[in-house]
Formats: sequence, structure tokens, C-alpha cells
Amino acid sequence: MGNLPDIFGLASSGDVDMSSPQSWTFVVMLSIALLYGIMLNILYSLYFRENEPHDGSLARSLVLLTPTLMTIFWVIQFSLPLSVGLLGTLSFVRFRSPVKRAEDVSFIVIALACSISCAILKPLIGGGLILIFLVYSLVRNYLLPYQLNGKNFAVLTYNTKKHPSIGEIENILKNARCRTYEFVSSRTYDGITSFVFNIANLRKASLNTVTEHLETADRDSSINIFYPNGRLGA
Repeated sequence: MGNLPDIFGLASSGDVDMSSPQSWTFVVMLSIALLYGIMLNILYSLYFRENEPHDGSLARSLVLLTPTLMTIFWVIQFSLPLSVGLLGTLSFVRFRSPVKRAEDVSFIVIALACSISCAILKPLIGGGLILIFLVYSLVRNYLLPYQLNGKNFAVLTYNTKKHPSIGEIENILKNARCRTYEFVSSRTYDGITSFVFNIANLRKASLNTVTEHLETADRDSSINIFYPNGRLGA
């Protein structure tokens, strides 16, 4: 494939020949990879709904990760010893904090795919991948919720010191005539269990009915019902 100095157009050690076609190709691909990283940062914020947690550190790291991976793949494709040595080097790399959500891992894989596409001089593959996920994110968060949930889409958070099961909370919602709902998440912290539900077609006139049914399970509970376009506390 050629010597390592020829990868970046190095005439001699410390001398960079910017007139070399490969040098300018690398600069262009690096710029495209950086652009893809910025687009992935924006796509990350568009993908998750308002009631879902966002990992700001991961979103910012995509801007740095994409051009860095592209540079690594660009270099090792010209040298078998470098690619073998890279395996041993990366074996020492560990995530200090685990990536818990599979969707967060997916964004890292997308950044990896975009980097490889730039390294093999086929950036349109990465651009097409980002475009597909952009369309999916817009449909998932803006088009489908409006079509399926209507205008009265609400988010319910229920905090209680008791530890009811998800099924018990769902039965309460059914008794309160909440026909269409979606369980989002639950967590227990400092003895308080928090539940988050998405409820479709919840009219404001039905808020008292929902809160009364939930309060029957725990009078000391904290209940919040809010709409994406305007919060209402209960």
C-alpha cells in the first residue's frame, strides 16, 4: 500500500508536502468527519423525547470521536503492523462510566460507521446513514406523537414512598379511564419510587380523576402532570 511517510505526503521527517493529493484528501475527509460529528451531536438532542434523559457528555464527545476515529482508520489502512499494534493499544482503553442505554451505544456505532466511510473515501455512506436516522428521529418525536396521541398528550410523574409494582399503577390508570398510556421508566432513590408514564388524549377536565385515583394508593405521594406545551401541576 505504500510507506507511512507517503500517507500524508511526507517528503522527509518533519516536512509536509501539502501539494500531495493524499494530504489534501485527508484534510477534506477530516473536515467531513468533523461535520458528521457535529450533525450527530444535533441528532442526539433530536432523537430523545423531552421526558427522556440526555447524556450531554456523550453528545459532545461525538464531535471529537468521529474525526479521531477517522484519523485512526486512515492511518492503519496503509500499515499492517500499525493495525496489529492498535489492537494491543486499545485493549487498555476502558469506559470510566458505563454506557447504560443501548441507544447511547448506537450513537457511538453510528459515529464509528461515519468515520470508516470517510477513511475509505466514501463519505456519502455516512451522510446517508445520518440522513436516515434524522428522518426517523423527526418521525418518532414529532409526526407519530401528534398522529397517535393528538393534542392532549401528557406526561405523568408519580413519586411515592411505597413500592407499588408497575402493574398496580397501570391498573389505577385504567380505573381512571386512561385508555392509551405508555410506561417510560421507574427508579428508586432515597426510599422514593418514581414512575413516568406517557398518556395520550388526557383532557384537562380528567386531571382531577387521575390524581384522585393515584392518591388512593398513597396520600403522601407527589403527582405531576404536564403537557409538552404547558406544564400543569397536580
